[in-house]
Amino acid sequence: MRTGRSQLGSASVAEQTDDDGGIAAGEVTVALVAGGGPRERIGAILQEQGWRLTVYEDAAELCEHGERHTDGLLALWVQQASADAAREVQALRERFEHALVVVVCPQIERWEVRAVLAAGAVGVVLEEEMGGALGPCLQAVRVGQVCVPRRHGRQIAPPALSAREKQILGLVVMGYMNSQIAEQLFLAESTIKSHLSSAFGKLGVRSRNEAVNLILDSERGFGMGILALGGDPIETAGGMTADSEAGSR
Repeated sequence: MRTGRSQLGSASVAEQTDDDGGIAAGEVTVALVAGGGPRERIGAILQEQGWRLTVYEDAAELCEHGERHTDGLLALWVQQASADAAREVQALRERFEHALVVVVCPQIERWEVRAVLAAGAVGVVLEEEMGGALGPCLQAVRVGQVCVPRRHGRQIAPPALSAREKQILGLVVMGYMNSQIAEQLFLAESTIKSHLSSAFGKLGVRSRNEAVNLILDSERGFGMGILALGGDPIETAGGMTADSEAGSR
């Protein structure tokens, strides 16, 4: 295996070939979008592993000068995996339709994993794990896999909310308190709390406010508003649906 290195402006390039004719990491260019310290750390890891690397200070520079990365790997550093990060991923995918975007970040919440995946990312790597995980993640997404930290694996697929959980969440979004929901559905308030606790766990939130914000914010990757959450109406003990009762108030 032979390795050679050169400098192209701000872009560090490491070229690697495999004497056995296999596909080596260095045969694929990774566009690294990162500034300052993260750029140095991520770049050092990728170069050490033999990846061919081109570095851009930010997404704007990549969009202006990175035409050759339309079908390549793209490692995007984000300081905070917020809705802004999802919008940045979406903008890059719109500019480079077939790019394989891997987000690298210090930390990420469960809903944020779903948001960046929905925006078009195919991988997420945490900063503390990138020494051992970034290279394998890039290799995985090259062959069609989606790669996220194991503890966030459930966020790849939509949460499997039960019909009752959807119904109760819909009423939460409408502003009903637990006691009102219990009265509306002729259930014990403890049962409502149990359903909400289960739903919160599936959604990756810790409070009703976080749940409402997540449900109403399509940029966070759920793509579901109150109507989508409602599902088929469930009749209450009085023979009316919760929706019709709410409308009669």
